[in-house]
Amino acid sequence: MEKNLDLSYAAEYDLYFDKNKTLDVLVSCTYFSGCTEYSYDFTVWSAATITIKNDAGITVQTFSTSDGSIELQVGGVFRLLKTAAQMNVVRSGCYNYDMYLSSATFPKRAFLTGKVIYNEDYS
Repeated sequence: MEKNLDLSYAAEYDLYFDKNKTLDVLVSCTYFSGCTEYSYDFTVWSAATITIKNDAGITVQTFSTSDGSIELQVGGVFRLLKTAAQMNVVRSGCYNYDMYLSSATFPKRAFLTGKVIYNEDYS
């Protein structure tokens, strides 16, 4: 298995999550070619993984198509799903993440990278 992740192909975006709340969000992914905007095509990918790590490099949470916490959908959309209990496992704070896509042809292709902020929910 390829252990290197080339982030030169990844877009950088920060994510904000609330703790203690069920996460069920659709994320639309588009890109520009010239002056035309296109939806990203996830149909060539069979899997996706988001790995969230603390500053020491220890994984604190994972989203994956293998456990159903990521769903790759048509029209350039992916869905993130976690229960409130699963979202409460991670302490409030700022972490680093990367998301990669994979298929039989491309075992690990960088897609997104950035920071994840887990906000404490007091409601």
